[in-house]
Amino acid sequence: MSAPVIALGLDSMNADLLDAWMDAGDLPNLARLRSQGTYARQVNTALYRTENSWLTFLHGCPPEISGEWGFQDYDPANHRIVERSSYAFRNYAPFHALAAGKRVIAFDFHYGDVVDGVEGLQVFGWGPEGNVVTCRSEPPGLMAELVGRHGHHPLFPGCDFDGCRVLRSYRVPSLYDVDALTDLRDHLVEGARRRTAIILDLMRRGPFDLALCALNECHIAGHVFWHLSQRHPLDCLLQGRLAGDYLKEVLCSIDQGIGEIVDAAPPGATVVVFSPHGMQANNLDLNSMLFLPELLQRWDSGRAALAEGDLAGPVPPPRTDYRRHWREELWDLVTPYGRTVLESPLVQAGRGDPLDWLPGHWYRPLWPGMRAFALPGYSDGLIRINVAGRDGESGVPVSAYDALCDELTELALDVTDSRTGQPLAARVVRTRARPDESGPALPPADLIVCWRDDVVTDAVDHPRLGRVGPAPYFRSGGHTTEGFCLLAGEGFTAGVRVGVGQTPDLTATLLARMGVSDQAHVSGCPIIHAVDAECA
Repeated sequence: MSAPVIALGLDSMNADLLDAWMDAGDLPNLARLRSQGTYARQVNTALYRTENSWLTFLHGCPPEISGEWGFQDYDPANHRIVERSSYAFRNYAPFHALAAGKRVIAFDFHYGDVVDGVEGLQVFGWGPEGNVVTCRSEPPGLMAELVGRHGHHPLFPGCDFDGCRVLRSYRVPSLYDVDALTDLRDHLVEGARRRTAIILDLMRRGPFDLALCALNECHIAGHVFWHLSQRHPLDCLLQGRLAGDYLKEVLCSIDQGIGEIVDAAPPGATVVVFSPHGMQANNLDLNSMLFLPELLQRWDSGRAALAEGDLAGPVPPPRTDYRRHWREELWDLVTPYGRTVLESPLVQAGRGDPLDWLPGHWYRPLWPGMRAFALPGYSDGLIRINVAGRDGESGVPVSAYDALCDELTELALDVTDSRTGQPLAARVVRTRARPDESGPALPPADLIVCWRDDVVTDAVDHPRLGRVGPAPYFRSGGHTTEGFCLLAGEGFTAGVRVGVGQTPDLTATLLARMGVSDQAHVSGCPIIHAVDAECA
């Protein structure tokens, strides 16, 4: 057996913060690894940045090659979004399943699931980050055994061990509720401690070639605690109400666990700490989940349905009295017209719809009759044009497609921050030349609105469609395309920092470490080759 690899996904950690906290001595175990190994930033260049970050890493290639665009499927004939609890891996298996004869530990990484053909231990759904999840393990009784020994994750006290039922994720607390945020901090710190114990338990169950484990508490903390210590429109309103830096406290707990895992690593092991994406002030949730869906609805109907503001008046100051879940606070902003055409979150929750919390999904009853609408998503703004013949029987004629693409692009580029006047969109990407172009290399969206990273707001203006908001923020941290990797072990030069690479480079690195031959679809280059090139 070759020297084992322990790959720990410090999921969604902001690389600049990581550097600063390591430099300050707050994360001594990660700092020790950095001094002993090679460090690199990596970028996920794929569109659908949130949906595809881990998928690009697991496949080793972008979605244009893999033909898989995240964990949602769109059914155009029925105007329906289906949210899956895991990636489908329709065309390519995840890289850890390509290592024939290698023993693998796979634990809780983003939208993962038990995969056939993997020799070893697989556990998913103990403490995930995704919106929906299926609890499953291989061998089948392993999850129950681990929970019996180490406990449930504090955020998921009701895991279903048989894998027959799709479970909902944790309920994101209000960003404005200090007591709820403190409780979440406590749950995440304890969750990180239990997660470490489970990883150590799995590592002790016999030799392994790869342990691929996600540290999801970092992901959750970044989403919910960002505004408590980092730059955000809410920072001056809420930071003084807390005694500590909750995000850093969770990371310190994770760092302690990483130290325990490294100390327990088999002799000669390579240790990799990485994230295929990062975190920053959230410029995605309100833009893609509320502002764009509502503006497209107004463009189509001429009437406001949700969060109607007064374009002629001053922007109201930000409120901090939101205490309920985001969906309840937003539904309070529905207009009389909106009550007649939107589907309420309570109705969607009553039928078990996992997207009941997402305001863009409340417009679903309108989609068949709209010229274009916003597909629910987690990152970029996704616009689908209803084309006759492609999207059911109704829709705009094919001859109108080009003009509509141009009109909708202009619409998106005209949206501005109500408070500063800055435009929200950096660019709009057209995904196909003709509406009849199809195939797995193309996403469901006809247009993808890429938002500016430096504009975060609770209200937007459009010169013809009016103001949307102010509205409460949902999650203060949102994803970036930049991640990192820290690699310590034989062949990685201590203290070396190499240039920015691509996410598939890490995939290629791990495959090479396991002795797996080059895979035609994996587009990356092993990072050790980059080190050799820079040192030459």
